Amino acid sequence: MISPSARRARSALYLCALATLAGQPAFSASTSVDDSASLRLSNSLMVVPRFAQASGPSTVTPLVTLLAAATQQAASVRAADAQSLAAQAQEKQAWATAWMPRVDLSANKSKQQQNYNGSDLSVPASDVKLTATVPVWKAADRATAKAQSASAEQANWQAKGQRGTVARDLSLAYVTATEAAEQRRLADAQLDLLQTQLHINDRRLQAGMGTVLDQLETRTRLDQARASSQEQAMRAATQRLAMERVSGHVITLPAGFNAAQTELPDQLPSLDEALQEAARTNPQLLGAQADVMAAKATATARDADFWQPTLDAQLWTERQRQTQRFDGLSDTQDIKTHAAVGVVLNWPLFTGGVQQGRTQEAVALLTRSQANQDDAVSTVQTGLRDAYQSMSQARAMIRTQRDVEQSAIASFEATRKAFVAGLRTNLDLLDAQQRIYTARQNQVSARVTALTAYINILALLDRLDEQHVAPLAAQFDATAMSD
Repeated sequence: MISPSARRARSALYLCALATLAGQPAFSASTSVDDSASLRLSNSLMVVPRFAQASGPSTVTPLVTLLAAATQQAASVRAADAQSLAAQAQEKQAWATAWMPRVDLSANKSKQQQNYNGSDLSVPASDVKLTATVPVWKAADRATAKAQSASAEQANWQAKGQRGTVARDLSLAYVTATEAAEQRRLADAQLDLLQTQLHINDRRLQAGMGTVLDQLETRTRLDQARASSQEQAMRAATQRLAMERVSGHVITLPAGFNAAQTELPDQLPSLDEALQEAARTNPQLLGAQADVMAAKATATARDADFWQPTLDAQLWTERQRQTQRFDGLSDTQDIKTHAAVGVVLNWPLFTGGVQQGRTQEAVALLTRSQANQDDAVSTVQTGLRDAYQSMSQARAMIRTQRDVEQSAIASFEATRKAFVAGLRTNLDLLDAQQRIYTARQNQVSARVTALTAYINILALLDRLDEQHVAPLAAQFDATAMSD
């Protein structure tokens, strides 16, 4: 057993080496491990910044700016808007076909060569006709116009939904990039502390109090921290490139999260209120409803095509001119028709199974639309419940990890004192330091989970716009990420 006097002598030797490393004069054997030099060394080992503030100019690209640009410039948004305009044009065409009168002008000129009893006969003729057609009964066309109106509404909701999808993907990419920047910042801070610990190991080895194994253990942790920093830098760069492609902006990422603002804005409704609001505002749900309406109208139109006739009233004026030449004699006929009125009835009696096939197709498409609507309702409701649950759990996890961090700091302080006294190894000290780092990493992950859930809720409620995203700016560091 080591005697108290021998333990005090060994502690004095450790303190001399550590004090020399910290730039302090050597201590006597009676010096306490809690003296100022020891505390200064403890602080240098313990400080792992929590969402530390980086130095540099405030040149961060705000998320609001990216959203405004992406929802206007993204190719998928422009394509969806064009599809919506095309559907509106098709709606106008269908409505005009079913309800509006039509005026047509036709003209033709011909010349017949005949042989009549061995004699050649030439008959030139011309015809000009102006016809006005008024639809009287077109059940199928009018049902088709109604279906096309619902399809135009569906295309409009799809365009709005695509805009929301782009905003959500961009926002999540921004959060992911910020997470990578924050994790990189923690890894860099850990890297600095391990460099300090490696320097301590070198000095202890020179003083004859350490081992090569201590150096190897610390170098291993050092390489791991360096690899983690590089990995996070690559993650951030990948997300930045993806956002630049969508928004068309050159982006400067924040250095991490803002340590002073960890609580999310209190602007979300309760879960029950959100479920009711989503039924009124969610583009996916409303688009699915419009699709069902279009499918029902199409089925009605196909049924009308199958058995109902069409009836049109026509008004026309016509001029016909025909000249017959026979044996040198000419006979000209000039016929003029003014304001002739007629009715055109078209009733398909047999189409070879075409109408039956179109009816079966319409019924199948209606079944598909109803299934898609059920899936949309389930997806939105499940997504909202999951997002609210994830946000609540993430907030609880943040509080738990803060407690874990405080416990890890206390454990590290005790381990550091035991290390100085020679009662704990270098590996014990590295493990205690790693627990602080892990707790802070977990806090960042929990904060990202909460932000992701918050953004998903805004997207499902069709609130992911500049107005509702602006309060999230306080969550991000105002300083730029370093290269």
